[in-house]
Amino acid sequence: MRISTLIVATSLLIVGAGVVIEGHSQAMTMNTNAGAQPEVARVADVMTGAGGIQTWTRIMELGGLEKYGKVPQTLFVPSDAAFETLPKSELKELLSPGISEHRRAFLARGATDLRLAPEDVAGKRISVITLDGRPLTIDATGEELLVGDAEAVEVRRLPDGKVIYVLDHALAR
Repeated sequence: MRISTLIVATSLLIVGAGVVIEGHSQAMTMNTNAGAQPEVARVADVMTGAGGIQTWTRIMELGGLEKYGKVPQTLFVPSDAAFETLPKSELKELLSPGISEHRRAFLARGATDLRLAPEDVAGKRISVITLDGRPLTIDATGEELLVGDAEAVEVRRLPDGKVIYVLDHALAR
């Protein structure tokens, strides 16, 4: 996917007056009603499409990132289709309630406390440190926007400025 297409698509997602992010557990939620009685919906519910992220949202709701003490500003999220390619045992472990080091590591690998908008990375190859302390390369110098070994199939900017890169597969550990 061309970088310019991603930037245009992200810009279109920003349009939507009255959408506000509110904290609700660890999963992000949106107040989609600027009026008196707020309607709260999960980000995954209102941001569906080719890169649906409902599986990732269920994993986030189980917790794991709070251990790192930093608020993620940019998230690198596998699409629902990408989760279907994981071994069943790994997906089951990620979705199991309770404390899970595997889930913590999985979520931290796909998050950084830096805010990286598509226009900030367009035409560049950069390395960022994820919440697990490891480097992750973002390469936007070619036709595709690559995050590690995955391709960003969609980029979403939330009203509070956080950025979600929806990936075609989970990042390598």
